[in-house]
Amino acid sequence: MSAPDTNADGKPRRLMHRRSVECLGYLRDDGLWEVEARLVDDPVHDIRLRLAVDDSFTIRETGTTMASTPYPSCLDVEGILQRLVGERIGKGWRELVRRKIGRLETCTHLAELLGPAVTTLFQTATSGKDPQGRGALDHQQGATEPPFFVGGCYSWRLDGPIVAETFPQFAKKPVEAKQGS
Repeated sequence: MSAPDTNADGKPRRLMHRRSVECLGYLRDDGLWEVEARLVDDPVHDIRLRLAVDDSFTIRETGTTMASTPYPSCLDVEGILQRLVGERIGKGWRELVRRKIGRLETCTHLAELLGPAVTTLFQTATSGKDPQGRGALDHQQGATEPPFFVGGCYSWRLDGPIVAETFPQFAKKPVEAKQGS
């Protein structure tokens, strides 16, 4: 596929396969958040999915395009994401997808692409609806329910400094380590 190169440790290697995933997040004129995600496995797969959600992350539209697949039967699953219309992306999302779409009812690559697509939707919406992304968190600071990202990762953990500063109403005091145990 290409000429030999070396890794960070100087060990020689040769590229044998490339997979690329690209996700683009949009705010549509109708107020829906949309993501287009594409997976390309040279030269086997070129798969795209599209999800459009409202502000509550309820899926309103889906789409799938399989421009390149190893087998003609792969095209049979292009409409499978329609089963997710009306469902809300949030806690328990992965389990919901497993219940709605069986492992043998879809393409593994399409199912894998849902992960980065949903992450991209969250990151897109976090920017807010201002075209410059200014003040994205300002409108949420007086919230009575935590935004979806609070409690979702290390930096946004409830007992961390970011939540304490940005959303003190949801902050929990860190658990202190017991001494002399």
